[in-house]
Amino acid sequence: MKGIDTIEDLAWVKSVVVEAVHRNGTSILNADDPMCVSMRRRAGGRLGYFSLRGSSDMPDFLREHIEDGGLAVVREAGRADGGDIIIHDDGDAIHLMPTAEIPATFDGLADFNVQNALGAVAMAYAQGVPPAVIRSALSTYTTSFQHSPGRLNVFDGHGFRVILDYAHNPAGLRALGDLILKMRPRHRRIIGMINIPGDRRDEDIREMGALATRYFDDIVFREDPARRGRRPGEIVELLVEGALAAGFSEDRIRRVMNEEDAAPVCLAMAQPGDLVVLTPTEVEAMWQQVLDFRVSPDARHEVEIERRRGGTDTWRRTA
Repeated sequence: MKGIDTIEDLAWVKSVVVEAVHRNGTSILNADDPMCVSMRRRAGGRLGYFSLRGSSDMPDFLREHIEDGGLAVVREAGRADGGDIIIHDDGDAIHLMPTAEIPATFDGLADFNVQNALGAVAMAYAQGVPPAVIRSALSTYTTSFQHSPGRLNVFDGHGFRVILDYAHNPAGLRALGDLILKMRPRHRRIIGMINIPGDRRDEDIREMGALATRYFDDIVFREDPARRGRRPGEIVELLVEGALAAGFSEDRIRRVMNEEDAAPVCLAMAQPGDLVVLTPTEVEAMWQQVLDFRVSPDARHEVEIERRRGGTDTWRRTA
């Protein structure tokens, strides 16, 4: 769009953010993304990095940056529950906290929110916020609908888990899918509602459909209200094409044209112990649909049986 045709073009445009940093400020860059690292040549102020790759996995340039007294916030391995967040600055290594103590990381399982936390730590620390304040803020911030609507919101009130997350492109779905795969052993079946805006390329839409087959047992493909020039039903059919090309079974696919109809279809399919993943466009409306959903009497009976067996409570406690 508007002369930007590649990810490299987009990275060049976004580098204007760090180019505008004052000489007394700090440019914070993602050390795990080569295109972000390349922005250091245009970045203003002091350079700081954040990275999921601590310890022996650390790239050489980042290790040299730290050895030279540079600022970096990294996740160090060594824990089964996501590792520890370490601040490196002026030759000192400050242990901030285990990532599992940040609720938004889902016990350290959600790497994308660990990464978000690392960037937030680097920015706050560079502005002089004390580590104790940063630690307190991260430990009390959650992915609740109140704190972060549309971003990994969780509802457990129906006997199955519901996750609401705005993952509307392949990169977003991959990040969410990584978390879903880690959570899979905790759930019987995973139901996903997938869509994508219409101004994406045909191959991007098909890729989205194919990606969904990696993470979900049953998929509801829905039309995005922002068809952006696509004819009605075209987006869904391209998504289905991608899923079928990946070898997914037709009888595990449902097509829903209207967004307001899609969430009830997914929720009605769910049984105790299932995980339902909803990707909304109208975030508040879909969250309200989740809250207003009423489990059928038969399903409610099954939930009660599972509770007596300890099943549903176990899923809630571990997931």
